[in-house]
Amino acid sequence: MATIPSEGNQAVEIAPFNYDDIDEIMAIENVSFSAPWTQDSYLDLAPLETISFYVVKLQGRVVGYMLYQTWAEEMELHTIAVAPAHRRQGLAKKMMEHIIHDASTRGVERIFLQVRPSNEAARSLYQSFGFYIIGIRKRYYRDNQEDAEVMRLDLKHET
Repeated sequence: MATIPSEGNQAVEIAPFNYDDIDEIMAIENVSFSAPWTQDSYLDLAPLETISFYVVKLQGRVVGYMLYQTWAEEMELHTIAVAPAHRRQGLAKKMMEHIIHDASTRGVERIFLQVRPSNEAARSLYQSFGFYIIGIRKRYYRDNQEDAEVMRLDLKHET
């Protein structure tokens, strides 16, 4: 668990997922995505050894979450979201910093993710961390058949 300062001097806590958090996660999920994951999807993934699932809390309430998977030298960010009332306050940036730091400590060399081309805010965030497009998955999103941009970040490790 890590506590980090945020705007307005409120402490933001990044903590491992707890099953008690699922209702707040699902509330954020359902307003954030046009093709939301199901609660069962999260509950099935959470216990897997390769999965890292964290929540971001402000005053004890879940205001964001991230779920990613690591295999040896590769990591994939599966999902990241911030509650609408808490967007544009730097929380997604803090979450990405957490993910990249975790990847670095694990010796991960590459992080991958998929993003909708229409999601300009997410694309801009990822690009600000050095992610770049490596391919397109045609008709990836089932709700509207939108393509997905596959992005990659190469991590440098000191030798």
